[in-house]
Amino acid sequence: MKRIPIMAALLVGMALITGCWDAQNVEKINYISAIGLDYEKPNYVVYAQLLEFSAIAKQESPESRGGTKTWVGKGIGESLNLAMNDLYNTAQQRMVWSHVTTIFIGEKALKQWPGGYVDALTRFREIRLTPWVFATKQPITEIMNAPAFFNLSPRDTISHSPAANYMQHSWILPLQYMTFLGDYNEPARTVILPILSINPDQWEKSEKPDPKLTWDGAFIMSGKKIKGALKHEDLKGLRWVIGNTVRSPLKVQENGKLLGVVSLEDPLVHIDVKQASGRPQYHLRISLQGNVVELFGDTPEKELVAAAKKMMENEIRFTYEKGIAIHADVLQLQYALYLQHYKDWKRMSEDQLALDKNSLDGIDIQLKLLHSGMLKEKK
Repeated sequence: MKRIPIMAALLVGMALITGCWDAQNVEKINYISAIGLDYEKPNYVVYAQLLEFSAIAKQESPESRGGTKTWVGKGIGESLNLAMNDLYNTAQQRMVWSHVTTIFIGEKALKQWPGGYVDALTRFREIRLTPWVFATKQPITEIMNAPAFFNLSPRDTISHSPAANYMQHSWILPLQYMTFLGDYNEPARTVILPILSINPDQWEKSEKPDPKLTWDGAFIMSGKKIKGALKHEDLKGLRWVIGNTVRSPLKVQENGKLLGVVSLEDPLVHIDVKQASGRPQYHLRISLQGNVVELFGDTPEKELVAAAKKMMENEIRFTYEKGIAIHADVLQLQYALYLQHYKDWKRMSEDQLALDKNSLDGIDIQLKLLHSGMLKEKK
């Protein structure tokens, strides 16, 4: 019987301490949503993007959309960690880095890569390996301050949410930080790091220019070195050789005549590797499907498919040659050799592994149009 009062007292005591006495209100914390990395010799530079937390929370109500305010801070130091600590001098409140969803890398920082950037970010436990990572040639502050539509927060732009845009218009695959590091360190692998810039005049708001973020090509890295940058148009063949492509339009032409537009998706890609005169040669086998979204004239389906396959092959070779012009393997052909014939890859010299126009031996494409709208009536 004596145990009953004791147990009751313990239960009352436990009830009193169930609260989190060290909890803090969200408005008392500065949540960093994106960081930018740059270099100003001899110092490391880090930019931090803060979003107004309350404005984000209220965005579901159209009446409350007065525009999300964005703050961008700049820290400078002899190391990246010291640059991050420099921001604390004016932070006013506690800063939390665990909500970072995007990392921007300036061109100068990329040329120093990995420098002290990777080590500092990897050791810092608050920053995860899942943020999206982009390079930029423009000032990082301009990229961070680029507005979204409808007064939404920057979290509703391609810098923080690129997947939705990629699913509708697959061109350059967005990279997460962990994938970026994996490709960077993997032998024979090429990093294709998307570049973001600002298009100042494609959109207007109340008859005034409304700048928006845009994909602007990619930096190409392999062998832990920057090979160069390719323009957005230079990479048009890349979408047909990666299995991640969800949906991408192809303008079909023949002898300068526009036949139609097809939307293509879900390529299955296999790279065959063979030896020729002591050098590897590569043969691409691609299978994909699509739909006719626009048709000009009475073009038979067979003719449209043949012209589309030819266009895709031309685009792939165009991108391939843009890559070898900067000594880069943007189609990941050497990686296929590494995976399929590791011993051959290991014993070959750099000269033997080097790609030229003849290294891409052939491209076979199988294309199936799932539905063609009114095309059948025009046969």
